Amino acid sequence: MKMNAKNLICAAALALPLTSMADTLSYRYVDVAHFPEAEIDANGFDEDGDGLQLRGSLPVYQNIFALAEFQDLSLDNGIDATRFMVGAGGHWALGGNLDLIARGGVVQYEVDIGRFDDDDTGLFAGVRLRTIVAPKVEIEGGVEHLAVDVAGIDGDTYLIGEGRYNFTPQFSVGALITLGGDVSVFGAQARLNF
Repeated sequence: MKMNAKNLICAAALALPLTSMADTLSYRYVDVAHFPEAEIDANGFDEDGDGLQLRGSLPVYQNIFALAEFQDLSLDNGIDATRFMVGAGGHWALGGNLDLIARGGVVQYEVDIGRFDDDDTGLFAGVRLRTIVAPKVEIEGGVEHLAVDVAGIDGDTYLIGEGRYNFTPQFSVGALITLGGDVSVFGAQARLNF
């Protein structure tokens, strides 16, 4: 039997949803993170502090998921930065325990400095790889671009890194870091898969 390129492309397209369902990485979760180290270095000011992040992901169709994320940073000198993201993403299995993830959506950013208040709404898009590197150990990393301009925080591309230890299929803890641009955070995370 002779296979041409058209038949191979059709077979790969039909198999893509099946391969994504065979993976062991869950996209149905909620997690919370605490950032003991948070920094905004923008527009002539450099402020440190801490913060919290809540986020969730819910599959909506085969390898497509909806996502929401809320981040609140409390920095020195009474500076508060709040970010809310809502969007969708997709994941595609590249191997047994390796997924390619694409995410995108709307981001709303607000910065309060005393009586000064600035906010902006824009878009975000990113690409990540997520894999299991050892029994119960998972890592995730990639880049994400936020297109916002608020209180001197300009749109920029960030490096994202996460690592988790899965105590059970439902519960994991780990660390996460975001670097680049005007905002950097480092913290600990707890995740509940459901």
